[in-house]
Amino acid sequence: MRTLLLLGLLACAGSLPATALSTVDHLLSGRVVVAATGDALEYATVSAYSPDTTLVNGTVTGSDGTFQLTLPAGDYLLRVEFIGYAEQQVEVSLQAPKRLDDILIEAADVHLDAVEVTAERSRMNLSLDKKTFNVGQDLLARGGSANQLLEQLPSVTVSPEGAVSLRGNAGVKVLINGRPSALADNGALESIPAESIERVEIITNPSARYEAAGTAGIINIILKKDQQRGYGGTFSLTTGFPADHRANGNLNLRREKFTAFLTAGARYSNYRGREDNSRVSRLGETTYTLDRTMDQDRNDVAANAYAGVDYHLSETSTVSGSYSLYWMINDDEALTDFDYGGSDPRQARNWQQAIDYREPGLYQQLDFTFDRQLPNGAKLTAYLKNDLWEETERERSTFEELAPSSGTTLDYVTESREGSRDHLLQIDYLRPLGEGKTLEAGLRGETRVIVAEYLATDLLPATSAVLPGFANRLDYFERIGSAYVQYSREGEKIGYQLGLRNEFTLVRTENESAEMDDLRKPYNRLFPTANVTYTFTEGLRSQLSYSKRIQRPGFWQLNPFMSLSDPNGLFVGNPDLDPAYTDRLEINVVSQSDKLTLNPAVYASRTTDFFQFVVDYREANVFDLQDGTIVVRPVNLDHEDRLGLELTASYRPVEALTLTGEWNYFGYRQRGKTVERDFALEQQSWTAGARASVSLPGGFQAQASFQYSAPFATAQGTRLGLSSALFGMSKEWDKLFTLTLNVRSPRFQRTVTDLPELYESGERFQTGWRFGATLIYRFERGADSRERDARGNIR
Repeated sequence: MRTLLLLGLLACAGSLPATALSTVDHLLSGRVVVAATGDALEYATVSAYSPDTTLVNGTVTGSDGTFQLTLPAGDYLLRVEFIGYAEQQVEVSLQAPKRLDDILIEAADVHLDAVEVTAERSRMNLSLDKKTFNVGQDLLARGGSANQLLEQLPSVTVSPEGAVSLRGNAGVKVLINGRPSALADNGALESIPAESIERVEIITNPSARYEAAGTAGIINIILKKDQQRGYGGTFSLTTGFPADHRANGNLNLRREKFTAFLTAGARYSNYRGREDNSRVSRLGETTYTLDRTMDQDRNDVAANAYAGVDYHLSETSTVSGSYSLYWMINDDEALTDFDYGGSDPRQARNWQQAIDYREPGLYQQLDFTFDRQLPNGAKLTAYLKNDLWEETERERSTFEELAPSSGTTLDYVTESREGSRDHLLQIDYLRPLGEGKTLEAGLRGETRVIVAEYLATDLLPATSAVLPGFANRLDYFERIGSAYVQYSREGEKIGYQLGLRNEFTLVRTENESAEMDDLRKPYNRLFPTANVTYTFTEGLRSQLSYSKRIQRPGFWQLNPFMSLSDPNGLFVGNPDLDPAYTDRLEINVVSQSDKLTLNPAVYASRTTDFFQFVVDYREANVFDLQDGTIVVRPVNLDHEDRLGLELTASYRPVEALTLTGEWNYFGYRQRGKTVERDFALEQQSWTAGARASVSLPGGFQAQASFQYSAPFATAQGTRLGLSSALFGMSKEWDKLFTLTLNVRSPRFQRTVTDLPELYESGERFQTGWRFGATLIYRFERGADSRERDARGNIR
């Protein structure tokens, strides 16, 4: 399989266009910043003209405002342009590789309402170290959530429960504006409106600048924040069927010294789901069967707000503060039929379960950032975050026997409360060292305290009683301290970056139950990173990169206290779970032309102590049911090897049509044993996706996408194939109003568990077909309008 994948990459690379290399070309690099704030300006156009005004080469600036141009030796006029800013010109004499001083660009004193701008930023930008997907005018993002946006991206899979995977690997770290977020860590990305997202970055081999968490890589969600002189904003209203009503808006105000902003939204959504499950199990000589069908109605009511101020202390210093809030109530009802049977006719019975579930939650965050531009292009950034959230859950389950007798057989309620406080301090320093050389260093400290309480009460007796073993409180303490240093050099053809990060982690738990021991587990590791890039021609580049990553166990995986999923199911955490470590090697090639962009990649990784959720079937049952109990618990297994080939392509045959597609094929080999079984496994799987965007007559725009994930086998069963499709169409009026219609296919999941003593197959529809309409209104934005990245976090 390795040979086939390597041959596949070589075949892709071999088919790319080749151009003779010039021996007199030199690398010209620099950085574009906003004069008033010192912020790096992304997506500014940088063009190099010869003395006879012929365009020789051009590019756009990256997320840090930097750019690179390869030019023959000679004299040039460099033009820097961005909508709403005055053009800046720089005369350059290039006889050797050169790095320019920061180019300052100022707001233009013109009115944008007199100019009609029709150009639109490309949706997908491929670079060697990351893939960037700009939401912008994306029709399929309107009226949806962050989860619905992520599932459209290459090699990204989102399960019906909201779990995100990258290249078939669930060990991905999701950041918001480059920072960790309680919403992302708790699988609550559904709460973030897709329309509030500026872009999404997929980084499969992050540098030492990023925290080491995420064995599969990092998905960084960048949210919008407007900065403009004067005022401006947008409002959007969404309605859909089944009921999906949303309202979102943002306002901003800018003066000479400060910028104030407010983003707020609310939603009311109904979802109808269904689950069918069939089980055959064996205890001793007795066989048991269970057919279960659930119909579920879910209702979500949520509101979010994000407000803050950027204040410019001087031309080189800026301080920012923000507060973000997310409030929600999940109110669910479900009716489940249980049809029991087996080899003994006396086992036959029919039960019906009624579930009433309610979960209110509150997330809050305070952010403070200080930026200082230092002499010689250096920059110092300090960031402080205080993150807190609290969730309470209450679920009542009542079981009625319908046959052969009748009456209430079980009646219990589970109550849980979880709350967290997270404090983060981070300091980053960047210093250019001249001629394409850059030094970066930083320190980071984070503390997290989580308190969890769980109680299960039996309501069937005349006097309610706590179920034995189902009352506990667990206090979880986590401290992470890290430091990094990173050096990069960009040459005419070759560039490289070397980094080293050290992270120390201390995890401690205090368990109220005397039957369970407290935990104290420290661990410290070095995380090296390296990459080498080579530029063949302006449109053909390659990169070889390496990184070491960590996946720490989540609190819910460590919590040793049992939680009831149904009378025949339990989940038990593992306090002895160790972190998993991954070494990843990747080769990327990017070929870009006017109409076609190709990005083939080959990647390989080894993860030691990887996580596996073990499924066991036991005779003991909390309610003394003869059918036994299925217990799920996480364990560490020896190692997992992965080898994959990925190809991403974007083609624009005509101005009105853009086609994108991706294909990811990977093989994986797992080794490890528990007392119960051997988990040795060798399998392959793949994912693919396609997308089309077209401009139609009459000012209409249309987009469609399709994603597919092939079956994925494990040592205990199989997750069957998944597919999803979306379609959207929009029409704009008077540059003020845009109406978008969307259709989303059902989200479902099919799984099979196949063990010697247990066979179970299930199909779950999280949502059915959904139809939506979104109306967006924009009002006057002012003279120097520009959307830039939020430095803080938003809920």
